[in-house]
Amino acid sequence: MIEQSQVELTKSFWEQSKAAAQQAHEAWGMVMKSQKAILESMRGAGLPFSLAADQYDKLIEFQAQQYKATLDYMEKMASDFQHQLAKHKK
Repeated sequence: MIEQSQVELTKSFWEQSKAAAQQAHEAWGMVMKSQKAILESMRGAGLPFSLAADQYDKLIEFQAQQYKATLDYMEKMASDFQHQLAKHKK
């Protein structure tokens, strides 16, 4: 019984990590689609173009790191789930 609950728990973690990766991907897409609006907003606030572009680059880098982290975590959770399934079948 404990083994089955461990399988269900690791499956739940994997499903949650998959949802987090999807959200990170969507957030990245929103930033990419909003590039012009973001830069115009920063420029409208008085930032020089070079500083606005630098801030946008930092935002892109942050989103890339977040997305990679969620993908890495999803891969780990998938591996853990596969490991639990293999243990459960023995």
